[in-house]
Amino acid sequence: MADRMRRYLSGVGAMLGLYLLEQLAIAPTYLPTLLKLSSWPAQLGIWIITTVLCGLVFWLLWRLYQHGLAHRQPSYFRPRPTRPRQWLIFALMLVVLSALIISQELIHTSSSENQKAVEQLFNGTPWLTSYLAVFIGPVLEEMIFRGLFFNYFFMKLTTPWVKVLGVVINGLLFAQIHTSLWSPGAWVYFATGMILATTYLETKDIRYDISLHVLSNAFSTLSMLF
Repeated sequence: MADRMRRYLSGVGAMLGLYLLEQLAIAPTYLPTLLKLSSWPAQLGIWIITTVLCGLVFWLLWRLYQHGLAHRQPSYFRPRPTRPRQWLIFALMLVVLSALIISQELIHTSSSENQKAVEQLFNGTPWLTSYLAVFIGPVLEEMIFRGLFFNYFFMKLTTPWVKVLGVVINGLLFAQIHTSLWSPGAWVYFATGMILATTYLETKDIRYDISLHVLSNAFSTLSMLF
């Protein structure tokens, strides 16, 4: 029990600290909007700084993630499913995610605080915001909210009810990070978080949920263009 509590507390501290590091790493992307920096050299410099900072955060996240995988008892992520099975799971989750996106458009869910902030940044620096939303954000968020989350808080994933509980809690956490759980659009983030968590747990490979997250954010970014 003491070891479990120690792991939980370490997990809370690690996830909170790394999430703050991620926010600091992407903070330079807000400068063009705040300081009215419209020139290409200035934005290119901010792109380079952001890429370097996020690269360092990713390096730290990857080391912690791999360390967690190596010390899981019992090991859940080895062996992995066959590649065809992984692609089948990915395809199914992509269909489910697409259905969610279509449902959101049909219901006309109001924009969340997170979406409004992204749209505001996009109006000022569209290519820089697209780079952040489509590539940087999904990679770092999946490492934190899927990789580290399940390494720290859910060891016995071979037990079905533990896996379901992990997916539900992960969806709630993902929604809370992006908006208030009481806001009208929270259900979209909640469902998206569960889809991404399910993809990760069933493929046992974080690259698949990262790819799914990239596609989801790419669609949202394209919708702001048209």
